[in-house]
Amino acid sequence: MRKESKVTYLSINPYNSTFYLYDKNSLKKLPSLKKRKDNFHVSFLQTKDLIISTVNISKNIPDEDLKDVIEIKAYEELDLDPAIEYKIEFQEIYTTPDAKERKFQLFITEPSILHEVFDAVVNKIDYIDFIAPAPILLKTLYENEILERDNVDLFVYFQKNDAFLVLYKDGNLVYAKSLKYSFEDIAERLSELKMSNVSVEDVMQTLAQEGLKISDLDELQFYMQVFSEIFMHINDVLIYAKRANDIENIDRIFISSSVGYIKGIEEYAQTYLAQEATGFLFDYGIETNEPFVEDIHCLMILAAIDFNEKEIAYPNLTIFKRLPPLLKRPSGEVLVILAVSILLAGIYPLYNIVMSYKYRFDTAVLQKEYQQIHAKKVMLQTKIDSLKKQMQELKDRVANKEKELENRMVLLQQIYDKKVNYIMKAQTLADLTQDIVKFKIKTLNIDNNQSIFDLNVTAVDDKQITRFIKYISDNKSDRYKITTKEINKTDENSSVYTSKLKVEVR
Repeated sequence: MRKESKVTYLSINPYNSTFYLYDKNSLKKLPSLKKRKDNFHVSFLQTKDLIISTVNISKNIPDEDLKDVIEIKAYEELDLDPAIEYKIEFQEIYTTPDAKERKFQLFITEPSILHEVFDAVVNKIDYIDFIAPAPILLKTLYENEILERDNVDLFVYFQKNDAFLVLYKDGNLVYAKSLKYSFEDIAERLSELKMSNVSVEDVMQTLAQEGLKISDLDELQFYMQVFSEIFMHINDVLIYAKRANDIENIDRIFISSSVGYIKGIEEYAQTYLAQEATGFLFDYGIETNEPFVEDIHCLMILAAIDFNEKEIAYPNLTIFKRLPPLLKRPSGEVLVILAVSILLAGIYPLYNIVMSYKYRFDTAVLQKEYQQIHAKKVMLQTKIDSLKKQMQELKDRVANKEKELENRMVLLQQIYDKKVNYIMKAQTLADLTQDIVKFKIKTLNIDNNQSIFDLNVTAVDDKQITRFIKYISDNKSDRYKITTKEINKTDENSSVYTSKLKVEVR
């Protein structure tokens, strides 16, 4: 059992307006936000609202100048709008002792986005102590020894208006990307396929209750097509991420969503990623009587405890900080000045003499500081101009090399496809024909374009065609991807059904 925390934590999901209070190791859902000054408030920012990147900084830069140098490089290298004062947080990435530069991971967003997401919350509770970038919340699984560090782990999480993919290596975030398949995107894609409106609420309810084991076969085929597209997209992203971060294999895959684990999704991971997947079946060590708690709330609570009590460094994007004690506020300082002024009114002449000397001393100190700072500014500006020139030269060289490499890769791929991936059309047709006969389907026409076969088929029962599609998807998905847009009668008075099937040979 987790050691009891002395602080109460309020976890806030501003995207679906759910709130949980963590008090004495127990988590309880709140119907609405409640203002209580001793709560520690924690929330998160979705991946799609973030810029996540890395920069390299010379080891000669002193720590006191690090923040300014990182921000300058972020604006230059990431082509940020100079008219916007971005919220930029960073954490250092481990490098070998002989490395010439330090490496930092950046988390960047616009203040306007923070206000759009959190203003409604702040209007009710005044402040948010800790706003974590969504991908960094998974760091708490390693900090609390829920997962071992010596692995490469892939996390995929679906939300109503965002979905993200995260890679952790040895307990450290190495890659994160927002996917183009939130529940809203899935609903929109299903609407296109079905040619009728499908609401995001219907999609979330279906996936929460039935997952991808939908009993209605007609409905199932639409979800099968969409999730096949999703996992092909995930596979494309993974190919790039593994190459960019020198990762050979992924050890574990974890998939969840804001509606919990989606039943049957592990089959798509096995088919398209060639690897088993599980849900977020983690023992968070948090007690609750709630029938369902979204994983992201548990992750927020653990990350907040790490940040607040264990003082573990997490990027914090909040701009909604709680007010300091009265005497440290501007209004408190005014009260102090007023009290001192009243006291000094009785010794006004002496006060004037003392303040005169003080102002002279302050002026001399500031003049000396100004000369030092100005000299430092000139030196830094000179270095920056020189580095800009070197950076541009390197960028041009890299661009030329990348173009040359890309041309060679295209040529090699073409050669490889010619020699290795030639599809035996006769063998494929023979295999498909046996299954067509098995399900009592007749073929009107077969067209072939490289690895794609278009089959125009008929049957006396539309279920025969549906069963044929399901049989190929369930038993031969490693060889074929089969889809159809519709199954129709040949005419109103006929009992014969026709459909155009598209079979893509993998």
